[in-house]
Amino acid sequence: MSIKLLKQYVPHARITSAKILSMTTVFLLGAPMVVIYYGAFVFNPANADNVFMYIIQVVADIIAIIALLGLWVTVLMDVITQQHHRSHHFDPGDFLVEKKPTIDIFVTAMGESLETLEETLTAAINMDYPHNTFILDDGKSDALKKFAQSLGVIYVVRPDRRHAKAGNVNNGLRFSKSEFFAIFDADQVPKKDFITRLLPYMKDSKMAMVQSPQYFANTHSFIAAGTSQAQEVFYKYVCPAKNISNSAFCVGTNVVFRRSAIEDIGGIARNNSEDIWTSYQLHENGWHTIFVNEVLAIGEAPATVVSYFKQQRRWAKGGLSMLFTKNPLRSKKLNLDQKMQYFISNSFFLVGVSIFVYVLFPILYLLFGIKPLDTENGIVWVLHYVPYFALYYSLTYLFLGSIRLETLSTALASFYPYLLGLFSALFDTEQVWVATTSRKNTEDAFMKWAWPHVFIIFLSLFSLVVGWYNPYNFWTTVFNTAWVVLNAYLLFLFITGEKRIVKNRNNIIQ
Repeated sequence: MSIKLLKQYVPHARITSAKILSMTTVFLLGAPMVVIYYGAFVFNPANADNVFMYIIQVVADIIAIIALLGLWVTVLMDVITQQHHRSHHFDPGDFLVEKKPTIDIFVTAMGESLETLEETLTAAINMDYPHNTFILDDGKSDALKKFAQSLGVIYVVRPDRRHAKAGNVNNGLRFSKSEFFAIFDADQVPKKDFITRLLPYMKDSKMAMVQSPQYFANTHSFIAAGTSQAQEVFYKYVCPAKNISNSAFCVGTNVVFRRSAIEDIGGIARNNSEDIWTSYQLHENGWHTIFVNEVLAIGEAPATVVSYFKQQRRWAKGGLSMLFTKNPLRSKKLNLDQKMQYFISNSFFLVGVSIFVYVLFPILYLLFGIKPLDTENGIVWVLHYVPYFALYYSLTYLFLGSIRLETLSTALASFYPYLLGLFSALFDTEQVWVATTSRKNTEDAFMKWAWPHVFIIFLSLFSLVVGWYNPYNFWTTVFNTAWVVLNAYLLFLFITGEKRIVKNRNNIIQ
């Protein structure tokens, strides 16, 4: 990625895509009917086959339906409520000229390459509006220290790495005196007008945080392209809709904070998912936050199996830990809308259970002839089953007007980091925080992370042989074979994705 790339984008670019309105309408009108129709069959105990598998199927479906309806509610709020669009028509007046607010820029580092940091630091220094730039180095790199000093960047290091990125930022605040501060990950290259576009929102004295989206330039990489399109849905629909209920939360980078607000909650939340926990505490203390859908920095999405899984596991543990230990629905300080939005965001990571069940059950049928539901009346079953799963597989298309194999592949493979995050949250196990683009990611053995997917692929191939050697029911075998082949293919694409180059189809911005 080059700084010159930034010049391609117009000053007020927003994440968007074509054919949105009609597709969104299809989703809003169709999703409830499809879910009710599917549920009428699945949640009827009379349709159970293997009782144990049926119970697991019901649990998996409940989780998946909650996630789907949570997204449906969010999209509905986005469509019918225009209030959040105030973020793009905000009149800052002469706030910057009259008040002359002070701001510091924090770039966090944890083992990233000097080339990556050089690009980010250079862009950070050259942003409009007076500011100081800090590099908060948890990697303790002598080369980075010398380079930072040559640029006039303030180099900050600490004796330990307690509380990961949160501890790093809190330590940086000890050396900063400005009223506001912005945070950038090492690979997030800011545009020149980042400060002048976001800082004016702080005219509202109750505004604690202004968040802008992440936008990725490395979508020629298979895994990065998949996670990028998923993030596009998040930043186009989910984040703007959260403005309606004052529940927009931090995503860890490309964000401006009010120092006094952070001091009010005792600093950046000391958690591996410091972003959402900090936002939660700000909202509980009555502060305002806002998401501004303007692309003001360009970075890199995870491009390897290890970096993607580490990121997803960290997010999953952070969200699920909040769900289990400080359930937003029980908060006495959040309003009803905020409780709902935090619950939707945190409970989403439970879909790892659903994905795993949906991958495993067709294999079990081919191997042992057992299944959760009675499908003897094949027509009835198919009529209930196909629309529901077609809806799930077509969500990205319904929202963005396109769908990529990369997106389906990375989404399917995410069951493993989500399950790891679930177990880590349940049993409160520690995990080492490593930056997404850190060189340390390459030190992890590939098979340590990909072995479940490799095992499922081989088990799928074996089940096809067993299932067709003496099929229990021809059409049921055909149906389960189709799922086994599709899932195995998508998982194969994922585990071989690091070396797979795709046509560069960047998110559409306008």
